Amino acid sequence: MSDVEKVLTNLSKRNMKGIAVQTKEEAVTKILQLIPQDASIGFGGSVTLEEIGILNELRNQKNRNLLDRTTVQSGEDRQSLYQKMFGCDVFLSGTNAITEKGQLVNVDGIGNRIAMITYGPKKVIIVVGKNKIVTDLDAAMHRLKTVAMPINLKRVREAAKQSTLFSSMEWNKETIWGQISIIERQVDPDRIIVIIVDEDLGF
Repeated sequence: MSDVEKVLTNLSKRNMKGIAVQTKEEAVTKILQLIPQDASIGFGGSVTLEEIGILNELRNQKNRNLLDRTTVQSGEDRQSLYQKMFGCDVFLSGTNAITEKGQLVNVDGIGNRIAMITYGPKKVIIVVGKNKIVTDLDAAMHRLKTVAMPINLKRVREAAKQSTLFSSMEWNKETIWGQISIIERQVDPDRIIVIIVDEDLGF
């Protein structure tokens, strides 16, 4: 059994649905099929979502109700948008690591992405590249500390130079490591869908 097959089997045991696709393009097609036309759509900060092109695709579909976090101009506007996202129909996100046992592991600075994956939006669609599959929780934490956190810290510091939204925060190892989440299972078997792409995506 391949790593992806193990993940798919174990996601099902944890009341989450796993879908395997080969390419970024297949991932986008599958996501669009899963989102009702009239659904409100939120998304967390995710290099993976940017890399596969789903966010630009949704922006280009003018009839989509995309709650676009990149358009806000102030901290108050950001907070208002996050409140709307918390009750949205579909929330899109990446994940920092996924174990072969089907556990989703994430680290977050502010905590909004983790909060919405855990509870709030009616449906959560998570996209993950094969590079983020790890054997167990110890390997997941090692990946977060040695791969995801250092790269994300650099990315956030660069973004802070360009935006007043985050420039007031002192981003360091402690702040970027503000929240840690492990999703072990879901009560609602239809809520979390994990799309595993047979490509390296994000970090």
